[in-house]
Amino acid sequence: MSASHVLTDDSFLSRCDQWLHRWEARLNLTAGIIVLLIVVFSVINIIGRGFFNKPFNAYFDLMGQSVPMIAFLGISYCQRVGGHIRMDLLLIRLKGRTLWLFEFISSLFSVFIIATLTYGAYLHTSRSFILGDSTEDINLTIWPFKAVIAVMFAVLVLRLIIQSWAYLRIIIVNDNRPIAIPVPLDIEAQALQESEQVQGFEEEAR
Repeated sequence: MSASHVLTDDSFLSRCDQWLHRWEARLNLTAGIIVLLIVVFSVINIIGRGFFNKPFNAYFDLMGQSVPMIAFLGISYCQRVGGHIRMDLLLIRLKGRTLWLFEFISSLFSVFIIATLTYGAYLHTSRSFILGDSTEDINLTIWPFKAVIAVMFAVLVLRLIIQSWAYLRIIIVNDNRPIAIPVPLDIEAQALQESEQVQGFEEEAR
């Protein structure tokens, strides 16, 4: 996995990309907030169990349902910025239209796979809603948490469609500005970006 950036412009493709990215950023922030709440609940549970012999009864139920939310709320955001780990042994050797063609085929295949998973997650959510599934300790309704997975898979499908569109565009146009897709940074650009981030942190500390 390498650092990457996404180019934008005033085209309709880029506007779609940026609109979806705003929602992805909000969902990713929600995942971060859930992580913070998990830390708070864990501290409450430890203090209650250790000092008052009264553990937080809902702790295990909430932890069990929060894990898929953390895992899936940021999945589309990560796809947009090129943050997912993948094997690039072949792709790093490709250039130009050949590279974009392989990326386009990969994106189309991913659309099919994730769309299938979205339908499966929807069926699983529907079944949980009909059966009235709930947790054991506090009888917390489970289907809304399962619905999050279906929704996030649907958002990821939209992201993959936009990226497939972007790869097809760059194959046809063959310009030097691949819009709405993560472009890996070279080593010099990565070093400069990290240097600017460290410098920004130092200035804030002052």
